[in-house]
Amino acid sequence: MTNKYFRFFLLLVILGCTSSSDSRKNEWQIHYFTLGKNNRTIAEWEPSSGTLITWPLCIPFKLAVELAKDNHLYTLVSDVKSKNEAEDWYQKWGISDTNNTFIITPLGIDGWWTRDWGPSGIFTNDGNLHLGDGKYIYATPNSGPECKAPLQFIYKNDNNEIIKTEIDDYATLPVGKALNIPVLDLPYINTGGNVLTDGLGTAFSSCILLNENEFFKVSKEKFFQLNKTLSGYQNYHILSNFEKNGIQHLDCFMKLLDEERMLVALPPSNHELFPLYENIVNNELKNLTNSYGRPYEILRIKTAPYRLDNLAAYTNSLILNKTIYVPLFQIPEDKTALETWQKVMPGYTVKGFTFALKDEPLVSPEMKKHYRDYGWNHGDALHCRTRAIWDKDMLFITFKKLPAMVEAGEPLTVYATIIDYSKKGLEKDAQKLYWRPKGKKEWNEIPLKKDGDITRYKTDISLQKGQKGIFEYYISAASLSGKKENKPRTAPEGFYTVEVK
Repeated sequence: MTNKYFRFFLLLVILGCTSSSDSRKNEWQIHYFTLGKNNRTIAEWEPSSGTLITWPLCIPFKLAVELAKDNHLYTLVSDVKSKNEAEDWYQKWGISDTNNTFIITPLGIDGWWTRDWGPSGIFTNDGNLHLGDGKYIYATPNSGPECKAPLQFIYKNDNNEIIKTEIDDYATLPVGKALNIPVLDLPYINTGGNVLTDGLGTAFSSCILLNENEFFKVSKEKFFQLNKTLSGYQNYHILSNFEKNGIQHLDCFMKLLDEERMLVALPPSNHELFPLYENIVNNELKNLTNSYGRPYEILRIKTAPYRLDNLAAYTNSLILNKTIYVPLFQIPEDKTALETWQKVMPGYTVKGFTFALKDEPLVSPEMKKHYRDYGWNHGDALHCRTRAIWDKDMLFITFKKLPAMVEAGEPLTVYATIIDYSKKGLEKDAQKLYWRPKGKKEWNEIPLKKDGDITRYKTDISLQKGQKGIFEYYISAASLSGKKENKPRTAPEGFYTVEVK
């Protein structure tokens, strides 16, 4: 072979290999969650070890009891005196020392809102859990619906100067020390109630957050760059503000249910905010694609005025492991809200909580002054005052769900990403897909096969030729650390479906 033809042949080989490699890479990007060397901020529905709250309580005592019973409490107290007081009440309510951990830290004027100043959970690219510590220098400001509307600060001194909240900004450091979890400094404002994530590098916030950061001297460009580098947000969706005037925290407007679905509040059609909500849904949310490249499934939860014209914040609920805790507002729509949550999150235990202060055994003077007679309100409810503490050794599963409907004969291939953060490795042959025709009791099981990477797995649901109908399925995995997880987490009570026509 002459040098000329040899070079041509070699070029064809290289191009062929490159094309094959690029094609495989594109397949991974389309079907799998590709972490790469990025950090990853944890989504709310992922495995947690418990809930961060404060004492004196800013939540119903019955909620504290349930959170301790279902998982574990991490209770912030300002000093030993406060700790002793909390211990006495906890004993009366049946909260044992084994179900609660006290953490002593100074608490500032915004201490109640552990969601807002509290730490996010971030796995850095070495696979270790960190507490993300965003800046919380200024008490949460209000604004009108325009993205550039001026910020209005609640707390000011006699000289009309903004009162800073350095005490709450500092509180994440003693939390990290007490839990032996390193703290990752985030030099920008990422107020927790206004940052929702899918755990796959996508985040949502209303546009007031950009305004807050600009006030803090962090430009929009710098904000996105820092979030990409530190929080791992490769896609950041900024939505319009949704209140006439308020803190504009997105968790009072919508809730991510998983990687591909969201729950959005639906006001009565005659309510003044109805056009504002529908504009965001129809002209913003419906134009977005999820981390798997498909449009989000947008579900709605009906809300209604509970006092004057304020809307009950049913999306301001907490998803914690296999339970959902929902704020109730003593209106008829409470029942519908609980039913909606149960419908959209099958297999989960759904618990509702009213918060009439007159029914509480202990209410601090500050609570009475701030909330008067009812502890939840339209922009500040259950989600705002709780924060998960994440399982540092979690077994993480995500996968691209099958389409809701496919034609007979089309492949039913499930692609899954499984990450063992304990680093002890997965149990051999324990990664499986379970499926069954709707109406059948027994599950068929199929081993998941590795697909070129230790985190990538796939398999096919093999139907008989011409077999049609609705099929139910879920994924299961196990780590040598003893962790076992399903996706969805409530399987087999909860599962996904595909219809073959």
